[in-house]
Amino acid sequence: MSIVHDGQSRRLSPSGRAWLAALLGWSLLISTWNLGGAAGLQPVEAWVTQTAREMNEDIATMRERAATEGWSWRPIVIPSFGGEARLQKSPGAYYAVMLTAWLRGTHVDEVAGRIPNAIFAVMMTLVVFWLTLRIAGERSAVFAGFASASCGMLLHWSHSASSDLGVATWMTLSLASLWIGSETATGGKRVALWMLGYFAAGMGMLYKMPLPLVCIGAPAVLYVVLRNRWRIFASWWHIVGLLVFLLPWLPWLLATLQLEELAPLKWRVEYWDRLTGALPTVEAQRENAIFYLMPLGAALLLCAPFTLSVPGAVVRGVRHVFSRGDYDDAHRNGVAFCLIWFLSLLAFFSAATGKETRYFLPMVPPLLVLLGMELAYFFDPRRQGSDALRTIAIVIVAIAVPTVLAVLGMKWWKMRGPYMPASLDEALPPFIGMVALFTIGTTVSAVLFRSNKAHASFGALVVAMWATYAFAWTYVLPFPLSQAPYTNFAQQLASLTPDQQSRLRQVAQQDPRHLWYSKVRYKRLIDQLDFLEEQNGLRDPRYERRRMGEEMVKWLESPDLALLVMAPLDYVEFQAFAPIELARAGRDMPPMHIWLQARYGDPTQRYVVVGNQRPAWPEPELPEQLQRFLAKARERANAISESPPAVEQQREPDSERAPQ
Repeated sequence: MSIVHDGQSRRLSPSGRAWLAALLGWSLLISTWNLGGAAGLQPVEAWVTQTAREMNEDIATMRERAATEGWSWRPIVIPSFGGEARLQKSPGAYYAVMLTAWLRGTHVDEVAGRIPNAIFAVMMTLVVFWLTLRIAGERSAVFAGFASASCGMLLHWSHSASSDLGVATWMTLSLASLWIGSETATGGKRVALWMLGYFAAGMGMLYKMPLPLVCIGAPAVLYVVLRNRWRIFASWWHIVGLLVFLLPWLPWLLATLQLEELAPLKWRVEYWDRLTGALPTVEAQRENAIFYLMPLGAALLLCAPFTLSVPGAVVRGVRHVFSRGDYDDAHRNGVAFCLIWFLSLLAFFSAATGKETRYFLPMVPPLLVLLGMELAYFFDPRRQGSDALRTIAIVIVAIAVPTVLAVLGMKWWKMRGPYMPASLDEALPPFIGMVALFTIGTTVSAVLFRSNKAHASFGALVVAMWATYAFAWTYVLPFPLSQAPYTNFAQQLASLTPDQQSRLRQVAQQDPRHLWYSKVRYKRLIDQLDFLEEQNGLRDPRYERRRMGEEMVKWLESPDLALLVMAPLDYVEFQAFAPIELARAGRDMPPMHIWLQARYGDPTQRYVVVGNQRPAWPEPELPEQLQRFLAKARERANAISESPPAVEQQREPDSERAPQ
């Protein structure tokens, strides 16, 4: 089978259909590879899986009691986490995990949480292939498809339970369908593609609103304006499309407003305040210039191992847009659409506050389309090149790849290795195997390229990525992704009696891994919605910090058993500042005993449970590092208490930490 040089052919040849079948099969295999592997759930995954588990359990409980207590829509409509309403996200990802568990006939587990993203990874690959085919032809589509299936973004997020790949896929399908329907289809097919685009946008809203409003709306509107394609709107079918867009998510939105009157306040804080930086947990990003460059750097890394080709892909795209003689209007408009798509989202994410790498996934699909064209040129066996430079490239790859990976591995182990439950002797052999596998694969690719076997060279690079990731996921990533500090703490929570578990409350924000691995639900000491109601929908970190401290003291002074789950640094801060604040009011510090503490991991990650009564076992001793932190915090607290009021007010924000 060979990749056909077919210029602007936008229909699949028999060879192209064979490549598509191979792409589908291999991407399905690598995306579903060992989803139940030993790598533990990261926080963003546990938020989804634990919420889905609680919704599943609450719905089952409601159905059992429906005969006596009546049917309730609340557990179906309102996501629940730790027994509290979780309205930060729309529930599409939770529904997907619950549906997967039901189809498998199992409870919600890690595999059920990851299967939806494995499917979305395959969908994303096929949509990129489809869009590239319609813009640049079969050859570029083949390269774009295999580059997508082997890039860092899809390899990593195909094995994640987070909601981000799902919403990115729905938005990609929406934009691809809308553009293809508008520019390359006619009649009933155009209408069908428009309806698919609107429906996919609606599913994106159900999955993670309101991101699709910007990430679909901005590229679509800018494309129409900048390319003067106003005629696209000259159809009444768009009115029907808007109704189709509302269908997946508006019923949920209206039901939520009926069941939870504080939902608008929560959405405003989560979406608008996060975007503008008014949210206390992200406001520091406005003062750090590096965060404004973060989206561009993330987009480049997510395209790995094709990162070095991204600048050339963008430049080639610009040249195609302004090259009048060589390409037809559909091609130029399609390339312009991808450039507008990428650049508009880059501008949005760069300007927005509250950045995390996973938020930037919607920027990558248009880059993959452009990469398809660039890689089709770069790996063209007809292209002439310097044999000397290609030989030098072989040497560089053979030396640089293992060197860079070794340096990164050593740096990581130096920082995290001492806190790992595994020894270096256990972690080193699989790491060496991973480095050797990737080095051999990339070197073979370079040698084949030197031998003018360009297609085989690209294939070797793709296979190297797949083989390395499959090996790393199974044998290497369980070490850096070990959740030992959290699984150990969760086991201790699960060992408490039911009465003791019922008295647990979380100071500030829960770590979802504790609830996931322990299967113990416990609420926050002060619910987020209560905070919002008390502050009329605003967020004031000073108020929340003081209010949380007052509630902690109230619980600890109670004659009944009170157990507070705390992050280590929250414990240090409370122990340092609370006695001084209470002394000013003529009150004594209530009793505070350590009941539980995680035994593994960085001391700053070893959560504690403190109580107002002594446990029936010896109290765990704080790690030496936390003891030093506590001593320094007490010195700082004493210095602040002895300072003039102006100085005290100036220093107070340094120690503030507001709940998320």
